[in-house]
Amino acid sequence: MSIFSLFRIWFLIRLGDLSSLISLPTDVLIAFMRGIQYDTMVICYFLAIPFLIYFAGIFIKNEAYFASTRKFISWFCLFMLALSLVVLFIDQYYYNYFQTHISVIIFGLADDDSQTVMSSVWTDYPVIRLTLVWIGLIVAYFYYSKKVYSLPDLKFNYPRALKVGAIISILAFYSVGIRGSLGTFPLQMHDSQVSENKFINFLTINGIYALKNSYVERKKSANLIQNELGNLSALGYSNPLSAAHDFFPADSANTFSEAEAYDKLFETTPKNTFLEKNKPNVVFVFMESMSNYNMKFDSEKMNLLGNLRKHFQSDLVFSNFVSSGNITIQSLEYLMVNSPVSLSQTKYRFTQFPSSVAIPFKNAGYETNFITGGKVNWRSMDEFAAKQQFDEIKGMEHIDSSLKNCKSNKWGVYDEYLFDYVYDKISAKKSTPGFYFIQTTTNHTPFELPSDYKPYPIAIPDSLKPALLVNEQLAIKNLNAFQYSNNSLGTFLDKIKNSSLGKNTIVVVTGDHNNLMLFDFDEAHQLQQRGVPLYMYVPEKYKSNSETDLSRFGSHKDIFPTIFNLALSNAKYYSLGNNLLDSKLQTEDHYYGMNIGSATAFSANAAVNYSSSTAFYNWKDKDSKVLAKISKSAKAEQLLKRSRSNYALSMFYILDQINQQGSRITKKKPIGKKEKIAQL
Repeated sequence: MSIFSLFRIWFLIRLGDLSSLISLPTDVLIAFMRGIQYDTMVICYFLAIPFLIYFAGIFIKNEAYFASTRKFISWFCLFMLALSLVVLFIDQYYYNYFQTHISVIIFGLADDDSQTVMSSVWTDYPVIRLTLVWIGLIVAYFYYSKKVYSLPDLKFNYPRALKVGAIISILAFYSVGIRGSLGTFPLQMHDSQVSENKFINFLTINGIYALKNSYVERKKSANLIQNELGNLSALGYSNPLSAAHDFFPADSANTFSEAEAYDKLFETTPKNTFLEKNKPNVVFVFMESMSNYNMKFDSEKMNLLGNLRKHFQSDLVFSNFVSSGNITIQSLEYLMVNSPVSLSQTKYRFTQFPSSVAIPFKNAGYETNFITGGKVNWRSMDEFAAKQQFDEIKGMEHIDSSLKNCKSNKWGVYDEYLFDYVYDKISAKKSTPGFYFIQTTTNHTPFELPSDYKPYPIAIPDSLKPALLVNEQLAIKNLNAFQYSNNSLGTFLDKIKNSSLGKNTIVVVTGDHNNLMLFDFDEAHQLQQRGVPLYMYVPEKYKSNSETDLSRFGSHKDIFPTIFNLALSNAKYYSLGNNLLDSKLQTEDHYYGMNIGSATAFSANAAVNYSSSTAFYNWKDKDSKVLAKISKSAKAEQLLKRSRSNYALSMFYILDQINQQGSRITKKKPIGKKEKIAQL
């Protein structure tokens, strides 16, 4: 118990904002008390075997039994202590990167390049120091247990009634401990919410309980369709028609079939003779950890953009913009096929989805390309992308063999070489227009850069240093990688604009997710926590005459509806998003961003958590985009309905596509309570 408490205190001191927590002493105390409940539950599960052994010993009057079991229990407890310490250490530093306790994401790390992941851990975290502490604690326990077991046995002679009462009491206490609660239901994950302060709520959970919860979550995902239907049911949608009526309010009074509801998810771009005769190349760049928040610190003394700065100043940049996911694969799959659930590492990766963004280009006569700086088989993307109408799928192996003196790190070729490869490929295509879906990898731990790269100056202001979650040296290393990737992108744009390609090549850029390694974000700064930029370079002859409202809110769902309307004539495409360049006068509430990874949505007048744990917010300060929690408002309820139905419709559509039997998924038998996931 003391070890769990020490880790909790360490967590508080190391990562907590003590100046804000000092005003909430009661909440902190309650969090520690609730934490003891979770700790007790974990300890009781760990001690289940020793408990049963000792309980059996009540009825076994044999000294040999006690001698043999004592040795086993001693080594068993030592093993469990060693294992627990490893998990608790991992949990501490897991928060540094993901800003949460151990989650289901941790199982996905095994699907990455394991050697590279371990290399990142070695370079970014104090592995040696933690190992020494781990060994020290184990040795201390070993000598402590040895001393305890060397003590002579105590002999007690109590009345039988007292012994029976003691046994019953011990069983009762153990039962309560393993449930973690005296109430109707045992202690559950949602019981960790004891405060309005997000960080205080994190104090309640220990790493072992978080790992157990994540494992249960992963097991449930084995039956993907049934589990996701359970999620949708928790949001109030038992079928796609109910979601369609909410998402298309103009048709709410009309009756339409399930097939017609899905058909409404497809739109067609206007017929445009100019586009038919002058098809532009389209380059979509999916940048690793391109952070909106970090970009705001760009200056001459803290140069984070390099060659990209002038392009951000001259072209279109949407800043009220969030990613769809909080890890790369989440956002990548959403952008590629509009899927709110990850499929590339399931049996469904061989399904061809009509919602693929490559299809409209393919139908318009484009050559479609997916090019990653990493390995093409990362997360089985080679197999997944091949089914989504991408003609060519290239990765680091192809780039390395095509370019002289190409250099790489553990994740893939450095971004500059990726962009050189893409530029050469576009330049070689004179007659056939191309669509290029590009994924960068360099701005990723362990932040290795080419040895000949000379970074621009990065001097972190003294005012910013206290907010860092990592030491200054690691922060600068992180920001150098951010700068390098941005600079490489800027150099690529220079080459495009300064060549003939600048007249007929549209370039669109966004980030996969924010970089959460450097700064913590509280509940009031969720937009900053999930923010990524959307950059667009549009050649003069493809620009519209109307002025673009760059204050519009959006997210990944809006990128390709915008691109399709900009580049293609009379093209049918899947869309649950908006054309951000639409010149038609729309209310500002029409535009909103959705981060599916955290189930949050943002508009100009409200923000919501659209999961079953609903939360409403308004903008306390619209200029700095600071949120304030509210009970509800008309604008927030409107956004809740819009975002929930958007999520539900996209999920119903994807589930319908992956349903192997060909029958509508809503015709299946009802889902039992045990199959439902209450938390999205």
